[in-house]
Amino acid sequence: MNSGTIIVGAIILVSLILPFVLMIRSRKKKEKQLLLSLTTIANNHNYKISLYDLFVEFAIGIDEKANQLFFFRKTKEKETAQHINLADVKYCKVIKTGHSIGHSGDNNNTIDKLELKFSFLDKKNPDVFLVFYDSDENTHLSEEILTIEKWAKILNDRIKK
Repeated sequence: MNSGTIIVGAIILVSLILPFVLMIRSRKKKEKQLLLSLTTIANNHNYKISLYDLFVEFAIGIDEKANQLFFFRKTKEKETAQHINLADVKYCKVIKTGHSIGHSGDNNNTIDKLELKFSFLDKKNPDVFLVFYDSDENTHLSEEILTIEKWAKILNDRIKK
């Protein structure tokens, strides 16, 4: 093999791999910023995040010792930061909002929104909704369903204690 072929092959290989490397670095940077925002919210309330999950647009975490939940979501339009004392919560449940798309007897369900709904012991407190996915803001749904169900179980187990 001559050196020209090796150089051309190396250039092609780099041009194929580089977009993936840049995409992964960008995602890691966004996750780091989300975690920083989440921990800042917790620190401002004098709590410390001990368990968390990060996604492209949101971060959710809990101070397991103090039973405090923190949520941060950043979209192109706005930022949302929420803090919930789980001792005040009656229950938490997953809300899936969607619609059916079908023709000729073939129905497909589409999820438009995924939220965690918190209802409080004190009925004067309005329900709180944490948005994990909104089709108006995201183009595709990935692991949000698994994550929201995981967190609903974690939180309901903590609420029952």
